[in-house]
Formats: sequence, C-alpha cells, structure tokens
Amino acid sequence: MPRRTDLSDTYCPVGRSAELVGDRAVLLILRDLFFGVRRFEAFQANTGLGPQILADRLKRMEREGVVERKAYQQRPVRHEYWLTDKGKALFDILYAMRNWAERWAYSPGETGYDGHAVRYTHRKCGADVGLATVCPECGDILGYGDLKGEMSPVLIAEREARASA
Repeated sequence: MPRRTDLSDTYCPVGRSAELVGDRAVLLILRDLFFGVRRFEAFQANTGLGPQILADRLKRMEREGVVERKAYQQRPVRHEYWLTDKGKALFDILYAMRNWAERWAYSPGETGYDGHAVRYTHRKCGADVGLATVCPECGDILGYGDLKGEMSPVLIAEREARASA
C-alpha cells in the first residue's frame, strides 16, 4: 500500500490541520477528552483502539501540543491526559462534525433525544442548544466549556457494550 503524503509542511491550512485532525483515532480521543475522559484505559474502552495505536496517537498529540501528560500515580507511574489551549481550540471542529452527523448521518429515530445522539445544554442558562452555535435562549456564542453533553440511552448502551467487550 502506498504511503500517504505528509502534509505537515504544506502552506494549505486545510491540509496542514488534516494532518492531525484527519486521523480517526485522534478524533475519537478528542471526543473523549471533551467529555472529561483523562485515562488511557478509559480511552481504550470508549474508542475500541488497540493499545499501540492509542499510545502512538496520544504521544503524537502531546508532541503537537494538543494534550499534556500529568502523573496521577507514582508506583507504578500512571498519567492522565489534559487538553492544552491548543487542544481546547479544536472543540469547534468536533462540535461542527457532531452537528453535521446529527443532521445527516442517522436515520430518523435512530439516536434517541429528539433525533440526537448527544443533547447539549448551555451551562450558563440551562437551555437545550440543539445544533446551535449561539445559545437560542441567551444569545451567547458557544465554545469549549460552555456546554454540558448528555448521551442518549442508545449511545450509553453502545459505549457500555464496547467497554465490556
């Protein structure tokens, strides 16, 4: 299989960003980070990624400055992964991908909450924001940390089945 072209030094901003966020594993790890997941075992259970791929992508994300590792245990040494400001800035990309999928990637009634796999509410005012990027209740622009996500029962069951497998 031919090796894909490395776009990390292109002048095209889409190509350059796709070099990192165009990787399915990275997107799944970011999704979990945005839901508050911090530990390797939880990433592995939630994403279904093998340990080598997961370790490789976490190291890559650390090199890129998207996450930082912080020890939470000394014997044996174990780490948690925390988003940096650069990583938090990727929220808008994943939120846009989620919104596209909620609108176009499911059959009617497939996902749960009024047709959504994840229901987001605005932390500040409590409004259900649907697919909005601006809160329909108070008018705030929505970004990292502004939303509380609640997975539909269908999505919760899928994640639990994956974790127990």
